[in-house]
Amino acid sequence: MIWKREILLIIFAAAACSTGVVEPTSGSADRNLSATEADDTIVTLTPDVELDGEIQINKRINDPNTYSFPQLLPFDGIRPVYDPEFVTAGESPLHEDELILGIALEGESKAYPITVLRHREMVNDELAGIPILVTW
Repeated sequence: MIWKREILLIIFAAAACSTGVVEPTSGSADRNLSATEADDTIVTLTPDVELDGEIQINKRINDPNTYSFPQLLPFDGIRPVYDPEFVTAGESPLHEDELILGIALEGESKAYPITVLRHREMVNDELAGIPILVTW
C-alpha cells in the first residue's frame, strides 16, 4: 500500500514539474468581437422544465401562523453561573493562548474563560462592589 502512495506521489510531482505548454488553435474562437457586435447580440434562454398550473410556494414563509417553530431549549434552559470561584493567574489551569473575557474596574480585574462560558453563557458576579453580568 505504501509503494502505491509513493508511485502516485512521483507521478503527480512529475506532472506538476512538466514544462509542457499548450498553444491555442486558430479558428473562430480567436476572433475578437467589436463592442458593437457584442452589444447587438441578444440571447434568449428557455427553461428546461415546464410548470403545470400555478407555482407552488412554501406555505411556511407566506403564512407564519400555520407553522410553529420548535423550541430547542426551554425558557431559562441555560443556567448562568451565580457564584464563580477564582484563582490567581499562576494557579489557573488555562493555557496561555486560551480565550477569556476580561474585565477590570477600580484596580480589580477578573478573567472568565470561554470554555466555561461556551456552555453556561452568563456569569452573575460582583467587581469592586458593583454587580455585573458577564455574557458570551
